[in-house]
Amino acid sequence: MPFKMITDTLRARMLRTTAVALLGVLAAGLAHAQAYPTRPITFIYPYAAGSLVDNAWRATLVEVSKRLGQQVVMENRPGAGGRTGTEAVMKAAPDGYTLGGGANAVIVVQALIEPRLFIEPVKHYTPVINGFETYLLLVARNGTPYRDVKGLIAYAKANPGKINGGSPGAGTGSHLSLSMLATKGGIDFPSIHYKGSAPTLTAILSGEVDIYFADPGAKPHIDAGKMQGIAVTGPQRWASFPNLPTMQEAGLSGFTFASWHSVIAPPGLPQDLTTTINRAFNDALNLPDLRGKLEAVGWVVKGGTPAELNALIKSDLDLFRPIVRAANIKLD
Repeated sequence: MPFKMITDTLRARMLRTTAVALLGVLAAGLAHAQAYPTRPITFIYPYAAGSLVDNAWRATLVEVSKRLGQQVVMENRPGAGGRTGTEAVMKAAPDGYTLGGGANAVIVVQALIEPRLFIEPVKHYTPVINGFETYLLLVARNGTPYRDVKGLIAYAKANPGKINGGSPGAGTGSHLSLSMLATKGGIDFPSIHYKGSAPTLTAILSGEVDIYFADPGAKPHIDAGKMQGIAVTGPQRWASFPNLPTMQEAGLSGFTFASWHSVIAPPGLPQDLTTTINRAFNDALNLPDLRGKLEAVGWVVKGGTPAELNALIKSDLDLFRPIVRAANIKLD
């Protein structure tokens, strides 16, 4: 056989082999997308169980499980102010079987507080969807002599060392708000950090701490007269607490804070899986029954695209960078 015919034959075989291989890769990718998920998915929430956020995620995951056809199992992994659980998500395989709750207290505030721990969206984790957000509520234990922000500041100035604050962990939104109160109010007090909202709430109910920037989970205790509501951190009055002033109305100009909770995944999550997971969460959050339950306890339901969450994260990094610097917050 002439040499040219041999080379042409070999070239043709190589092209056929390459084409078959490419088709195999495409088919495998398509099968992968169509098959997902084939087993339970783990959702790592980086704080302790029992908080309002924990309950909101559990209610949401029930509906997400129905839409994905596999159970999404909630796993609480508290520690280091939320960093332990968040880092576990970041180190997991990008196969869609590990997701996590991305709180702005960790992926924005703590990322700014400690440069060595700085994490970036897309590079260190995959933004999937923003779930819901809320404001914080400044509460005080029963028995304190102050009933408003002005009285609290006056008491702290007149009684150095006789007031303390509680937070769900160093660098959380609650901790940041305590630091903002100290800075803007010109007062100084220690912060005691717990592993999550539930134990911090228990601490103020028992009188172990004096003040706390709580999530709406504190509402039943305020209504029952077990603690005092003082003010809220939103830019306007909160429908859940219409009689409480904002921190700005109370005299601390520029004092606002919103706590939002998103879904993140390990870095490198394939686009098709990101889209599938995002769609399942959007569908769940748009259910009237679930929205009603979340809104009834103070949540603002968000949803949206991964790109919108990514833009929110970057915007908040720019917003809180000067606040964190001015408050001089340090992680434990």
